[in-house]
Amino acid sequence: MNIDEKNDQKNIMQNLILENKEKLTITGTRDVLSFDDKIIILDTSLRNAHDKR
Repeated sequence: MNIDEKNDQKNIMQNLILENKEKLTITGTRDVLSFDDKIIILDTSLRNAHDKR
């Protein structure tokens, strides 16, 4: 990874907002790869993220 790619990654916004345990808003996500009631697997603009509940 070169310096320009690292600088581009610093400028990427990612947010995860959970409202009243009912509504989830995620930014900076390319795709939802898989989900169920216990795990969400996302492809994000920075890397893959695994959210285990």
